[in-house]
Amino acid sequence: MNEPIPHGTTPHRTPRMRLTGILDEAIRNLASGTTHMCAMAVTLACLILLCTGADLASITSIQRRADAFVASGGSTTIITYNDHIDGTACDRLASLDGVIAAGAVRDSTSRLTFAALPSTGVPTFEATPGAVGVFANATTDARDTVRTTPRMMDGVWLSSDAAEPIAAHAGSTITLRDDTTARVAGVYDWPDDGRQSGFTYAAVTPVPAGDGDLFDQCWVKAWPVPDGIESLLRVVTVGDASNTQERPTISQLNTSEGRTFDATAAFRTRLTAIAPIVAGAIALMAGFLAVWLRRLELASALHCGVPKPAMIVQTLVETCVWACVAMLLCAPVLAWMWLENTDADAHALADTLLRVPAAAYVGVMAGALLGACLIRERSLFRYFKNR
Repeated sequence: MNEPIPHGTTPHRTPRMRLTGILDEAIRNLASGTTHMCAMAVTLACLILLCTGADLASITSIQRRADAFVASGGSTTIITYNDHIDGTACDRLASLDGVIAAGAVRDSTSRLTFAALPSTGVPTFEATPGAVGVFANATTDARDTVRTTPRMMDGVWLSSDAAEPIAAHAGSTITLRDDTTARVAGVYDWPDDGRQSGFTYAAVTPVPAGDGDLFDQCWVKAWPVPDGIESLLRVVTVGDASNTQERPTISQLNTSEGRTFDATAAFRTRLTAIAPIVAGAIALMAGFLAVWLRRLELASALHCGVPKPAMIVQTLVETCVWACVAMLLCAPVLAWMWLENTDADAHALADTLLRVPAAAYVGVMAGALLGACLIRERSLFRYFKNR
């Protein structure tokens, strides 16, 4: 049974502090420089940018390796089976996920002879609309799906080596030896970097995929390369291979960049994958030190009657403010990273790189909370002696 409170005395109450008072004190500390807001914000921003920049450099390196692999023809797989390739079936492979372009190619019995060079004939190949797309982006680092337009099919495609002597370019008209003319639909690059050399000096004539004749090769340019690409390519063949001496062969357009390139594995095993952990750990120490260096001031506040929860909330508010300032300082750089990439890459980068500032924010707040909780009023004189 509770004893009655003697007359003239007041019951002991836990001291309280209103939220407005806590915020006012935090604002005064921030404005007066007590929290060293500018220095801490710049330090945290530098930490975020350093970790983000290191991870971005690593990811960009992987992207460039992937672009080089695709552009060189490393991701282009070819099945060769003379007069046994269904052009329509080959072009349909472009509808599969990851396929950039797909089409059939065959040799042409005729040669393209320019009026300006009547003694030299240019080897000619016939290609379906899908195969024209393979030549159209033969050297680009784009990994987006190629869409063949009617304009790309209107005319002949010349290799850069064949177009240079007559100064031909996309949209120009060339005169042939028999006084006829031909429109140049485009010029494709075919460098001597290890890829199939038959198209270095050549002309490619677009033909319908279903013109009734079969083709010699089916090309599939994909990224990432599907695991069952060989099985898919065998679907486009027509006829029974057991009745002929020839067998279908599957090859890679260019092996100079390696047989395969696993960009996913390279991304997962990159050294900078731990950048968010590093940023979070260092930010935790920074948040702890930012509070611990003020332990004498905060312990004095406790000694003057400021409740411990109020002191902790005030410290977290102050830390949150300069942490948000650090995020704002990093925002232009993060926005630039977004704008400098394609939509698909930008979304992937955002999902990866934003983990660094998120981890840094959580770390600095956790460090500040830990530092505030460890400060004790009874240690005031020890803090004063060791100041």
